[in-house]
Amino acid sequence: LLCCRLLLLCKQWYQRRVRGDEDRKAGWREQTDAVDRNATNNLPTYMVIGAGTGVTLYLAKYGLYGLALLLGPGRDKYAAAAIEIDLSTVPEGKNAVFTWRGKPLFIRHRTQEEIDKAQAADVSQLRDPQSDTERCQNEKFLICLGVCTHLGCVPIAHAGDWKGYYCPCHGSHYDTCARIMKGPAPMNLEVPKHEYLSDEVVVIGKED
Repeated sequence: LLCCRLLLLCKQWYQRRVRGDEDRKAGWREQTDAVDRNATNNLPTYMVIGAGTGVTLYLAKYGLYGLALLLGPGRDKYAAAAIEIDLSTVPEGKNAVFTWRGKPLFIRHRTQEEIDKAQAADVSQLRDPQSDTERCQNEKFLICLGVCTHLGCVPIAHAGDWKGYYCPCHGSHYDTCARIMKGPAPMNLEVPKHEYLSDEVVVIGKED
């Protein structure tokens, strides 16, 4: 924007110079102040310097951005990032939300009633058939990404027809195992790779 404005000023100055060359010469003779004469004579130089400064700052901005990407952690290191979570901090019947790789991570400490309902579901009738044991290494805890598989919204916990998760954007319902039960979502909520170090400590995203 600064560069465009400076170029427009240069154009206007040039047009004024062509149209009023004789008047400018007459005015020059009448100017007795050396400062005024110098400012008028050097106007194009000032404009060129200003435009060059604007372009330099613009290029420097993206140069620094590229340098930050070069010196920062690589995508492979970012993708391999793992977090360790103490499950004892998640009360029974509650759904805790963490952040992992820039996405919401749900950890739900399920009640026995929620576990029984999830295990009693007829897997053959599900859109994305997975058993409860496939999705929950420890039946007490459901670990999944809080990203709806329809359009990437964040579902609401303890809501919907199955009291698991509900995405209000387009009406996707998930059960207490985060399996899609009704609505437009094509798949279950993603279960990230995780490993239990003990009954109360789990590592999310640990690579082999």
